[in-house]
Amino acid sequence: MPEEKELMQDILTKLIRIETLLDSVKPQLDDHEARIRELEGKSGKRWDSLSLTVISTLIAGIVGLAIGRLF
Repeated sequence: MPEEKELMQDILTKLIRIETLLDSVKPQLDDHEARIRELEGKSGKRWDSLSLTVISTLIAGIVGLAIGRLF
């Protein structure tokens, strides 16, 4: 019985250490996740901006051509 009790106490101590470690690491993980999401969003925003610029330029060109042919 004493060995089982010591083993259970050892397991409990290790679980407490693991829980403490996880509690201290979680804020860092949350911060990293937020920064990664921000970086992922930047490339998407750049692509959206580039697409909008290309489409706007094409539409302006087509409208310009149409108006030029009318006059």
